[in-house]
Amino acid sequence: MDPVLFKAAEAGNIGPFENCQTCLNQLLSPDENTILHVYLRNQTTEPESTYFVDKILERCPPLLFQANKKGETPLHLAARYSHSNVVELLIHRAKALPSDPESRITKAKMMLRMTNGEGDTALHEAARNSQSRVVKILTKEDRQFSYPANVHGETPLYIGKVVNEIIGKMRFSGLWRP
Repeated sequence: MDPVLFKAAEAGNIGPFENCQTCLNQLLSPDENTILHVYLRNQTTEPESTYFVDKILERCPPLLFQANKKGETPLHLAARYSHSNVVELLIHRAKALPSDPESRITKAKMMLRMTNGEGDTALHEAARNSQSRVVKILTKEDRQFSYPANVHGETPLYIGKVVNEIIGKMRFSGLWRP
């Protein structure tokens, strides 16, 4: 990926991508991060606006499902970093796509069930990072799915329990500073 485009993605600057002749899903970092991965990873707080993500997906819908070298999709990163408004937008965008005729599963459910190289879904990521609002959004969208364990034998429920126990112990000892 060109350094100018990388910086634009980090900042959420849509301008350089509007005139880009290259297919946006071919703009990759050495770790195969797309412009959405770069943007989501570099937002230290939840973006107030979903404008950048929405405009990029409008121009290149396949980015919704595109994984990096670690198998992480934009949904994995949005869940990890508690970008709940982006999580909702990604789900909305996936719902607008046609279902897979063979499996009859919606694109939204396909996206929610995608796993990275560690076998983690976006729900695993949200639970691990104690993102309760994102956990609520994800579980509401796919209530029937029994989330499997990842390669370490951890289910999202197990991860959430362990994280809450750790936070509870830190609060009790006075080490927790939210």
